[in-house]
Amino acid sequence: MKLITNQQVAELINTNDAIDAMRQAFKGIGQGAQQARMRTSAGPVMMSSMGALLPAAGIAGYKVYTTINGKFHFVTVLFSTEDGRPLATIESDTMTGLRTAAATAVAADHLANQDAATLAVIGTGVQGHSHVPALLAVRKFKEILIAGRSGQQQFSEQITYQTGVPARAVSIDEAAQAGDVVVTVTRSAQPLFAGDLLKPGAFVAAVGASKGNLRELDDRAIARANALVVEWKPQAQQEAGDLLLCQPGTFAWENVWELGQIVDGSSGYQRRPDDLVIYKAIGVGVEDIALSGLVYRRACERYGW
Repeated sequence: MKLITNQQVAELINTNDAIDAMRQAFKGIGQGAQQARMRTSAGPVMMSSMGALLPAAGIAGYKVYTTINGKFHFVTVLFSTEDGRPLATIESDTMTGLRTAAATAVAADHLANQDAATLAVIGTGVQGHSHVPALLAVRKFKEILIAGRSGQQQFSEQITYQTGVPARAVSIDEAAQAGDVVVTVTRSAQPLFAGDLLKPGAFVAAVGASKGNLRELDDRAIARANALVVEWKPQAQQEAGDLLLCQPGTFAWENVWELGQIVDGSSGYQRRPDDLVIYKAIGVGVEDIALSGLVYRRACERYGW
């Protein structure tokens, strides 16, 4: 069994690789099986795990991680589905940032208007930084708006320097109101803005909250959505606080699509220019194991394993 470090992961794959891996994973999601997230806690320490079986790729695995004082550390263990042997243990901090943003990019590529010009990112942490290059890979934005509790000015200057796309720091309300694509990547427990602020035609990715008691969007935003999309409905029905905390009658689960249905075309949903589309992400096992498989294959090629 091999050990692959965060540094090696960064050398083996990039944002475009992760997007391609997520696209293929969701296109073929029905061919495998997933294990929903399980959480165990003792005092201030929480340990979580989730996994997937992907026979078509020859791999199965689990991602396990700890959360202590709001800080996360991730490890993925990968197995062969041919003979069951362990293949690799992979440090997954770098990979987690890539896979989450890549999944959002896949959703945006299928669900955002082609002429989307303004990207608004609410949240200035690791996921905020990961989402900008991922979304720039699928849409040619003319400006990027950054909002958050701190660091938004520095973040916007960094984006302008690194990408050449003009970026500026704005209030959360301005970001919500002006964005053609709005991404929320915060740890907020309460809605960040009034849902009426969102413009018709916007694509909104609510990515920050992955617990049933946390939310970034209010009932009004959810009620206005012409389409609601999640990664995997069974897990969303346990953890998607943005949906679970809505008042009864705000939306109906039978009208919620899964991202795999959008990617493979089985949903039948056809976007209209003025549709408000909301993608609620919580992170699911197929994302981690699909990307881990790519990392392992790249490592075998590079290191001659």
